[in-house]
Amino acid sequence: MKKRVTFRDFEERDIDFIHKCKNDEKLNSMIVGRFKPFSYEDAVKWVQGCIGEHDTYKFWAICTNDDEQRIVGWVSISNIDKYNQSACFHGIVIGDKDYHDGFAWIESYLFVYQYCFEYLGLNRVYGESVVGHKQSNTVGSLFFAEREGTKREAEFKNGRFYDVYMSALLKRDYFMHKERGDYEMRAILKRLSPYNK
Repeated sequence: MKKRVTFRDFEERDIDFIHKCKNDEKLNSMIVGRFKPFSYEDAVKWVQGCIGEHDTYKFWAICTNDDEQRIVGWVSISNIDKYNQSACFHGIVIGDKDYHDGFAWIESYLFVYQYCFEYLGLNRVYGESVVGHKQSNTVGSLFFAEREGTKREAEFKNGRFYDVYMSALLKRDYFMHKERGDYEMRAILKRLSPYNK
């Protein structure tokens, strides 16, 4: 099965897309972090700050898997800690509605976990998700990230406070599940089917 998306470094041509997404209140309504309008200049600086390699974070544009490689979203890790061998799965944003079928999310998780555990050699990848954000709450568990706790009323969004789940995946669990074939698309979709009922 051909992959739905691919990943590349940010480019200047992505600025218009980022400007539009950063100003889409609905798109940002369930993402951890405060929503604030972005000027075009803010978008330029943001994209420029995401380009290239950095010691403590890395951003990728999620793109169409064709020659154009048109941006449809982005994914990132932050708080890269080489001593403690950990990083935060900072987030996934899919701004193109044609890619809201779930495959871009799944492929992004696979890409980030492979990068963190196989390329960086990390031991732990952790993240947070707003309770009530169906995609984030579902997809993390599909990859066997274990819930480690809940921060109560930690995120103020949409005029109210939300609880935030904390979860993490360890290297040993990642490789165990990879060896078993649990990260094959067919296996992931089988685990996902009960959530769609």
